[in-house]
Amino acid sequence: MGRRGILMDETGDLRVEVVRDAAGLIIQGLVVGESDYDHVALIVGSNRGDFKEFPVLGVGEQYLKSVGRVSQMRADIQTQLELDGYKADVQVSDTGKLVIDVE
Repeated sequence: MGRRGILMDETGDLRVEVVRDAAGLIIQGLVVGESDYDHVALIVGSNRGDFKEFPVLGVGEQYLKSVGRVSQMRADIQTQLELDGYKADVQVSDTGKLVIDVE
């Protein structure tokens, strides 16, 4: 889909790369780019209720330590991503890794 927005680093903080002018004043800081990966990571990692404006958005920790709920988890993630406008293909690999392909 190619959404653009402020990017996050690997810890979930805003990505900041400070650029200063000749006088030492900050003229740039936040990094902007394609943010689809960040959107997907936030939706999958957030619990329902974490977003005030969208209280039913998120998947979160409800499937941790659950057995036999893989198909339900896949369907939930796919539905949540589609509600945010993504066309998603969600799979679980043979090794148990979650594989998400979005357009």
